[in-house]
Amino acid sequence: MSIPEPARFDPDTTPDWLVEAEEEERKREALENRRRRARAAGQAQQVNHHLASLGITPAWPATADGRWVSPALLAYGNIEEGTYAVWADYRDDHGVVLRVGGDGEGRGAEFAGELRTVADVVRARREGPVARPRRESNWRRQAEEEAGRSLGDLSPDTAALCHGLRGLTAALLARSGQQMEVATGTEVDLDCEFLPGDLTPGGLVSIGLTAGPGRSLYAVNADMDVAAVRRVKFQRDHVWPHLPLTADGALDRSHPHVLGYADIRRRVEEFFAGLGDDVTLWVYSGAQDVIRLHTLWRNDWSVMPDFVPEWADDLSRLRRAAGGVKLPQHAGRHHHALDDAEHQRQARAYLRGLLG
Repeated sequence: MSIPEPARFDPDTTPDWLVEAEEEERKREALENRRRRARAAGQAQQVNHHLASLGITPAWPATADGRWVSPALLAYGNIEEGTYAVWADYRDDHGVVLRVGGDGEGRGAEFAGELRTVADVVRARREGPVARPRRESNWRRQAEEEAGRSLGDLSPDTAALCHGLRGLTAALLARSGQQMEVATGTEVDLDCEFLPGDLTPGGLVSIGLTAGPGRSLYAVNADMDVAAVRRVKFQRDHVWPHLPLTADGALDRSHPHVLGYADIRRRVEEFFAGLGDDVTLWVYSGAQDVIRLHTLWRNDWSVMPDFVPEWADDLSRLRRAAGGVKLPQHAGRHHHALDDAEHQRQARAYLRGLLG
């Protein structure tokens, strides 16, 4: 059997077989994207038809945002009354469902049960997320069983003794690990106000950071896109009034909290630089908040200082572990970045007390 001579390729020419394969893959991806968009459009339509059948007129209807459903807003929340914003969404395993909380477009909203009657909306708005039972993990049971087997039949053999001690240690850690995490170092709470989808310097409205009394940073972006912020109803109604304003309602650029984007980056660097190496960053349904923080350095970790946290823990995790309970009442200005960060800090202490 003769071995063919290796092909000689022109580096500037793609082989015909690869061109055909890539074209087939593009067709497959385009077909899949069309299917997903059609599916999302159908699900959004189901949400809106279901709302109409219940006599519910949403503040804005569900829509298909590309391949995903953008939920329908049913009611705004009121922090002073302790109520949640309520959204109608679609889930394959439940059909039309309710979600509560989240940002101005429903991102981060938590599951609050199926939507069968208007009474479900009332309940969700008052009670919030559905409490999830805390499940015992398999690894905990396995560790306890291993400890029981090992310590029940110890012999002078050193290997058996070590095996038993390892099992007992794992069991004890499993028990205590479900209680409460022990905080080490410095815990920092972050909250940002921003224009959704705008990751340019003009998209940041304000940032709040707090590591406890006397260690806080609040900055309002002098380079924000003011016209865009004031065009968005949510921003205009809930965020803009809490910013430093002049008597005629314009942004007060002489206020010490109003800083240029580059100055905000410098102040944030100084804030984290003064906290030491062991820092835990906390947010509340705050993936976007972390992105806004990192966008100060164009999301380039190679230029972002090492002392700025690259990831954050989320208060939503503690809240879920506590059964989805209501958070303590917000004592400050809701959607004021620093007040929200401080409320987040107080809420974490409250949840840890419940989990303690």
